Amino acid sequence: MLASGSSSSSSSATAADMIQARTYDVFLSFRGQDTRDGFVSHLYKHLSRKNIETFIDSEKLRRGDEISEALLTAIQGSRVSVIVFSKDYASSKWCLAELVKIMDCNKWVVPVFYSVDPGDVRNQTGSFAEAFAKHEENFKHEPEKVKSWRSALTAAGKLAGWDSQVTRPESRLIDEIVNDILKKLNRGTSNAYLKGLVGIERRMEQVISLIQVGFPDVRRLGIWGMGGTGKTTLAEAVFHHISNGFQSCYFLANVRESEEHGRLFQLRQEFLSTIMEDGNLNISTPTIGAGFLKDRLSRKMVLIVCDDVSNLSQFEFLFKGINQLCPGSRVIVTTRNKQVLIQNDIDRIYEMEKLDEGESLQLFCQRAFKSNYPTRYRLELSKMVLSVADGNPLAIKVFGSSLYGKEKTYQESTVKKLKQVPNPDIHKLLICSFDALDCEEKDIFLDIACFFKGENRDYVTRIMDACYVSAHSGIENLIDRSLIYVSQNQLAMHDLLQQMGWNVVCKESPLEPKRRSRLWISNDIYDVLIENTGAKTLKSMLLDMSRISELELKPEAFVKMRKLKFLKFYHSCGTNSKILLPHGLLSLPDELRYLCWEGYPSKTLPTKFHPRNLVELDMSFSHVEKLWEGKQDLVNLKVMTLNHSENLVKIADLSSATNLETMNLVNCTKLLELPSSLQHLEKLTRLNLRMCKNLRFLPSLYKATSLTTLILSDCSILFSFPEVSSNLRELHLEGTTIEQVPSSMESLSQLVLLSMEDCVRLNNFPTAICSLRSLEVFSLNGSPNITTFPEISGNITELNLGGTAIEEVPSSIECLSNLRVLNLSCCRRLKIVSTSVHKLKSLKTFYLHDCSRLEIFPEILDTMERLRFLDLSGTALKELSSSMENLIGLVELRLNNCENLACLPDNFYKLKSLKFLSLYGCSNLVTWPDNLFSAIGGASLTEMQRDLHGLSSLENLDLSGSNLENLPTSIKQLPRLKQLILRKCKRLKSLPELPPSLKHLDAHDCTSLEEVSSIKKLFEQAVLCKDRPYGFLEWIFSNCFQLDQKAVRNTRTPKLQMLFGHMVTLLKDYHQEFPKINKVITCVPGSEIPEWFDFKSSGSSINIQLPSEWYYNSSKNFPTFVVSTVVSFQEYSGVREIRIRCKCRLKSRNGDCHDLSCSFLTWRERIPGSELIGSDHLFLLYKTCFCDDDAEGGWLVETLASNKGMYNEAWFKFYPLLINWDGSENICCEVKHCGVHISFAKEEAEVQPSKRFKYQS
Repeated sequence: MLASGSSSSSSSATAADMIQARTYDVFLSFRGQDTRDGFVSHLYKHLSRKNIETFIDSEKLRRGDEISEALLTAIQGSRVSVIVFSKDYASSKWCLAELVKIMDCNKWVVPVFYSVDPGDVRNQTGSFAEAFAKHEENFKHEPEKVKSWRSALTAAGKLAGWDSQVTRPESRLIDEIVNDILKKLNRGTSNAYLKGLVGIERRMEQVISLIQVGFPDVRRLGIWGMGGTGKTTLAEAVFHHISNGFQSCYFLANVRESEEHGRLFQLRQEFLSTIMEDGNLNISTPTIGAGFLKDRLSRKMVLIVCDDVSNLSQFEFLFKGINQLCPGSRVIVTTRNKQVLIQNDIDRIYEMEKLDEGESLQLFCQRAFKSNYPTRYRLELSKMVLSVADGNPLAIKVFGSSLYGKEKTYQESTVKKLKQVPNPDIHKLLICSFDALDCEEKDIFLDIACFFKGENRDYVTRIMDACYVSAHSGIENLIDRSLIYVSQNQLAMHDLLQQMGWNVVCKESPLEPKRRSRLWISNDIYDVLIENTGAKTLKSMLLDMSRISELELKPEAFVKMRKLKFLKFYHSCGTNSKILLPHGLLSLPDELRYLCWEGYPSKTLPTKFHPRNLVELDMSFSHVEKLWEGKQDLVNLKVMTLNHSENLVKIADLSSATNLETMNLVNCTKLLELPSSLQHLEKLTRLNLRMCKNLRFLPSLYKATSLTTLILSDCSILFSFPEVSSNLRELHLEGTTIEQVPSSMESLSQLVLLSMEDCVRLNNFPTAICSLRSLEVFSLNGSPNITTFPEISGNITELNLGGTAIEEVPSSIECLSNLRVLNLSCCRRLKIVSTSVHKLKSLKTFYLHDCSRLEIFPEILDTMERLRFLDLSGTALKELSSSMENLIGLVELRLNNCENLACLPDNFYKLKSLKFLSLYGCSNLVTWPDNLFSAIGGASLTEMQRDLHGLSSLENLDLSGSNLENLPTSIKQLPRLKQLILRKCKRLKSLPELPPSLKHLDAHDCTSLEEVSSIKKLFEQAVLCKDRPYGFLEWIFSNCFQLDQKAVRNTRTPKLQMLFGHMVTLLKDYHQEFPKINKVITCVPGSEIPEWFDFKSSGSSINIQLPSEWYYNSSKNFPTFVVSTVVSFQEYSGVREIRIRCKCRLKSRNGDCHDLSCSFLTWRERIPGSELIGSDHLFLLYKTCFCDDDAEGGWLVETLASNKGMYNEAWFKFYPLLINWDGSENICCEVKHCGVHISFAKEEAEVQPSKRFKYQS
C-alpha cells in the first residue's frame, strides 16, 4: 500500500515508465504503517526467493488523492494481487482506492487477514467501522466513492483467503501463501510451452485422451508418422502438459541417432540416473542390476518418452530388465516405423496428420511475416508456397524463415523457384534455404548434417572454432533460418534437412565417393580405405566399424588426405576394432582437428604425425603403449581421452598442451605414473583416473588452478593424496588404499563433493574435513575403520556413513541444519542416535536399516515436516515412541524384519501423510493400535482392531504372511487404497466389503479363503461410477483351493466364476459403447471353463462361426470378448510373472485374414523366493478391445466396425508364458481347456449360452 507523502510529477513519470517496461507476477497491497517492516517484508523476501516478480510500492508513486498511473499500471500488469488486511487498512483512502482497482481487474486475488477478523473486513465492523465513520464524514459529498470502497471490501472479504489467527506460526502462514501463489501462477502459465505451436492443442487432446493419465495401470502410446510431421514436438508438448502428475520423468531424445553414434549405452545411463534420481547410478551392462532396477521402478510412477525409435532392439536395450513399471506409469514412443510399436505390444497408436490449410497458413505467416494472417498479396504468395509444402510443418517453417525480411521481388523469385522444381518432394525444396547461406555457413551446415547432429553444442563449437573463422555466429544463423535447432544443448536437425545436406555432398561427385568432401557411409569409406584412393578434397570421415568387415590398411592409407580435419572411427556396438594396421601407419594428416579411433590397433601414433592442430583426441579401447615419442606441439589440444587403453604405460610430456581442459584415462590399468608437466596445465578442469589400478602416486596439481573435478576411484594402490588447487569442487577417492587424509585438504575451500566410499585402510576420520565450509555431499560408506561420527560443516546436505563402525550419533548433529539425506545403514555397532536428530528440519531421507544393535529410536521432540522416508528395517527396536506422530510429512516407513518389535504406539494413526508402511517379518508384533491399518507382512498378528480410518492417505497395503482370520469391516473406510496384498494368509477365510478405490487384490496361497462374494459390490461400484472409470481390476486367487467350484460341495456359496459372469452382464447392461481401456483379470484354482461361456474347447485353440449380429451391429453395439483358459502348472516355482497371450484370427468369406492379439499379465511375484503354483488354474480375462496387429486403427472396435460383413469366422489361440526371476521364459505349461464368450451391449440381461453360434474345437 502507498505510504504517505508526495512526489514530483517528474519522479512519478519516471517510476511509471519503469513499471510500464515490465510486468509483475504479484502486486502487494498493504497498509505500510501496520505491516511494511514486519509481515510484508518477510512475505516479499520469500516471494523473491522463489523468483516471483513482486511489485511493492514506493512513497514516490503516490500523488494527491487519486491512485497514480504508475500504480494502476502495476495493478493491471500483475497476474495475482495479494491484499494484506490489517487493523488500520481501511483508514487509508489510498489502500481502499487500490482495492477498488484490484477488484475491478477481475484477476486472481489472495486476501490475507493479518490480525483482523475476516468478518470485520466483510461487514466493515470493528476497526473498519471506525475508519468508515471518518470516511463518511470526510467524503460526505462523494458518497459513491465510499460506497465503492465498502463494496470492494465486502467482495474481498468473501474470498477464500489466509487468516493469521488460524494458520500459525507466521513462517508457516508465509509458506502457505507463497505455495498458493505458485499454484496460481503455474496454472496461468501451464500452456506457455505451446506458444508458436500451431494446431498442437487439438493433437494434444487426442493423444492425452488415448493415454488417459490417472488410470492406475501401465500404459504405452505410440506416435507414428513420416519425418517432419511433428511427432517429437507433439510428444514434447504432451510431456510438459502431464509431467507434473508423475514422480519422475525423462525424455529420451533421438534414440536412433544415439545408436548410430554409439551413444545408446550413455543414453540409457543418463535415463536411468535421472529416472532413479541417482547421479551415481552405474549399470555397466544392460543385464547387470536388472532386478534391482525393476524393484525400484515398480514403486515409482514415471513418465518416459522414447523419441525416434527406429527398431525393436533399441527399445529392448533401453528397457532391458525394467519392463515392469509402477501402476500409473506412462510410456510414449515416437517412430516412423509402425512395426516398432506392434512388436513392443504398444496397442495405442496415434497417427500424425499433416497441418490443414488454416494451420499451414498461420504457421507460414508467423515465420515469413511475423503475423498470424496475410494481406491479399501475401495470401497469394502463401498459397503458392503451401501448395508445395503440402502441410509439412518443417518445410513450412523453413520456407517461411527464408522469406522473412526479404524484398517483394526476392520473395516472388524465390517462390517461383520453388514452383519450378518438378518433383514436389520436400527434400529437394529445402536446398533453397541452403543456397542462401554464405560459404562458411554452408560448410558448418554440412558438417552438422553429416557428423554432428545430436552432439553437444559446446563440443561442436569447440571443434568448429578450430576450423572456421566464426563458428558460433554461423551456428546461430543456422538456428535463425530454421535449418537446425538446439534441444537440451544438443544440435538437432530434421531428417529431411539432414538428407538434403547428404544430397549436397553426394552431388559433389555422384559416381566417385572418394572425391567428395565428406564421407559417412560405411561402404564408401571401406572402398576408399581398402583401395587407398582418398583424395585431397576429403575434409571429414565418420565410420561405424561395426558396419564393415575386417579391413587391413596400408601404411600410406592417409597420405593423400592432406586436408582431413575430422576423423572418427567408432563402434555402435561391440569394442573390437575391425581396422588392422599390420605394418603400421606412415602418417596421419597434420590438419586433423578431431581424431577419434576406438580400438586403435598400434602401439603408438605414426612418427610423422604432428598434432599441432588437434583439438580433441579420443583413443578409447586402443592398444597404444604410448601416444608418441618425445615432445609434441599440442597447443590446441583441449580434450584427451584414452579410456580403457589397458596397454598404456606412459603419458608423454604435456607441457605444450597449455589449453588442455579435460583428460580421461579410465581403466588404463598399466599406467604407472603421470608426467610432472601435468601440474603446469592451468586450464585443466577435469581429470578422470578411475580404475587406474597400478597408479601409485600423482604429481602435484597445486598449480592446476582451474581443476574442479578429480576422480581417483578404484585406484587401488594409490596410498597418498596429491596436492591440489584450492579451487577443486569434486573429489572422488572411492576404493583407494589411502590410509590418512593430509591436513592440507583443509585448504580445499571450494570443495562441494567428497566421496571416500570403500576406503578400507582409512584409519580415522579426516579432521581436515571440518573446515570445508562449501562441502555439501560427503560419503564414507563402506569404510569400516571409521568409529566416530564426523564433525563437519553445517552446509552439508548429504551424509553417507553406511557400513562404518560408529557407535553413536552425537547431539552435535543438530548443527547440520541443511542436511537432507542421512545414511547410517549397516552400522552394526551403532547403539545410540541422539534426540537432537529432530532438529534436522531439512532432513528428507533417513536410512538406519540393518543397524542390528540399535534398540531405541530417539524421541522426536518437535515436528519434522520434511522427512519423507525412514528405513528402520533389521534393527533391534522393541517399540516406537509415541513422539513418532511428529513425523507429519512421513510418506514411507519401513520396519521389515524388526524381530523384537512388539507394538506400535497408539497415536500412530496421526501419520496422515503415510502411504507405504512395511512391517514384513515383524514376528513379535502381537498388538495393533486403534485407528490404524497397514502393512504387516510376515507378522504373527492374530486380531485387528475395528477403527481403521486413521491412515487416510494409505494406497498400498501388504498383510502377507499374517495369521489373521478375517479382515476388519472398517477396511472399506480407507478412501485411497488401491492395492491390497494378502499373500500366504493361511488362516484368512473371508473378505469383507472392500473400498471402491481398490484396483488390485492379491490373495495368492490363502488356502482357507472360501468367501469372496463381497467383490461383487466392489465391481458394481467401479463400473457404475461415471466420474472414475475403473480402468482395470485384478483379482489373484492362485492356490486358493477352497474357491475351486468343483472342489467345494456347498454350491450355494457364490464362487468367483459366478461373480465374473455377473460382471459381464453388468457391463452389457450399463455400457451402450464399450470403453476402450477397461480390463478385468481373475486367477483361481479350477479345471473347468464356466458353464455360461458360449464356446468351450479342449486344448489351447478354438474356432467359431460368427453370427449375423457381428457385422450388422453398429460400432456403438459392437461385440467384445470374454476369454478363459485352464492351465496346468504342475507346481512351478521360481516364477516372477505369468502372462496369457491370446491371438485371434478373423477370416472372411473370400479367405482374407485379419490378426488381432492381446496380452494379459495375470500373476506376479514381488520378492524372489520359492513360491509354488500348484494344480490346474482357471483364468478369466476381459478386455474391451484387442490390439490390432496390422490395421491402421490399432483397435478392434475401430477396424472391424468399418468392415461390417467382411468376417464370418474367428480362430482363437492361447499361449501361457512363465517368466522366471532370471529373465528366462518357460512355455512348457499345458493349456487344457479354453473358452470364448461374445457379448453385445444390448444382449439380454441373463448370462446364457448362445444358441446362435456354431463352434469347432
